[in-house]
Amino acid sequence: MMPRVPSILFITDPYIEHLFEGVVDFAREQRWALNAMMRRSGRFPEGVRPDGIIATIEHEDTARRLARFRCPVVQILRIRDEVRYPLVIPDYAALGATGARHLLTLGRPHFAFYRRFKAADSNAVQDGFLRTMRDADCEVTRLDFPHETSQKDITEKEWELRLAKKLHTLPKPCAIMAEDDRCGAQIIRLALDAGLRVPEDVAVIGCDNHQPDVNLSSVPLTSVDSNLRGMGYAAAELLERLMCGSPATAAPIVIAPHGIIERTSTAAFVCSDKRIAATVRRIRRDFAEPLAVSTLGREAAMSVRALQTGFKAATGHSLRDELIRCRLTCAERLLEDTDLKIQAVAIECGLGDAKSLTRFFHQKHQRTPNAYRQVFRSKSL
Repeated sequence: MMPRVPSILFITDPYIEHLFEGVVDFAREQRWALNAMMRRSGRFPEGVRPDGIIATIEHEDTARRLARFRCPVVQILRIRDEVRYPLVIPDYAALGATGARHLLTLGRPHFAFYRRFKAADSNAVQDGFLRTMRDADCEVTRLDFPHETSQKDITEKEWELRLAKKLHTLPKPCAIMAEDDRCGAQIIRLALDAGLRVPEDVAVIGCDNHQPDVNLSSVPLTSVDSNLRGMGYAAAELLERLMCGSPATAAPIVIAPHGIIERTSTAAFVCSDKRIAATVRRIRRDFAEPLAVSTLGREAAMSVRALQTGFKAATGHSLRDELIRCRLTCAERLLEDTDLKIQAVAIECGLGDAKSLTRFFHQKHQRTPNAYRQVFRSKSL
């Protein structure tokens, strides 16, 4: 007799493609019969008897309909403050801390955090950002919609006018983290409308790396990758355990971020010497090219020794360290997101050959590039 195929419902109020891809990854492995028609029709499926449900729940009507089912349910994301089911969420505080650490690599601009929504998750992202900046002894301006409108309701247009004024009065250059990519795109739009340059006057980083929201930005938006696909996979994995009789735990499953997806909106560096700042930007932009220190010195109109001394004073590390850091960051992303062979990864990131990549990789991670790829994927899925 053939084993029975579990019937699984994917219920989605806000549909996020990468979440669904993670669920599909697990469903394929387990040979689930996955009913995901709601993502196409927007209508709640009727007349089905699933063995389990994975859901993103925003509307009360969806929550009420789900309560009728007598099967395990796993919820992804905490969009509503009320949580009724085992939950899988990002590590929100880590998202804020990751964004802060990236902005700290931009030198010493004025830092700010933009919070648009009043929710526990928004608070956690902001808290992670503020804590990291405080540990680095950096002051932060809070552009805080919920805090500033607690005594008086204002329209979205009125808030944007107020926010635009705040952007104008912030010390320049500044670097702003927004609580999500929608807010990041909004900051960029308002900054450009005010005649400010992005990233030279205002550098911006968003959160989630949710592609539709990232694409709203007229300047390519740097974002913290919250590992949405990994969340979908973890939710499906949890549902499988629940269907097999394992008890649910009260604490949510928390998924660590992947890191930073760097784009133009943070391609800036602030220091007192414009020649050093230009050299930092040149390395971060063209790290895959064969960059000699003598070439960089000639471009900066500085002696090699003066350039090396000024660079270390501004960044805290050497030109060579910066170049290797950029190349390894690129290699890590290629190992995580592609199936390129190690030799191809080495060429793409500017390290030349597999032997060099393996040597530098082992120095940083104490493992080979192939081992890094295997460990990363086992943790992400």
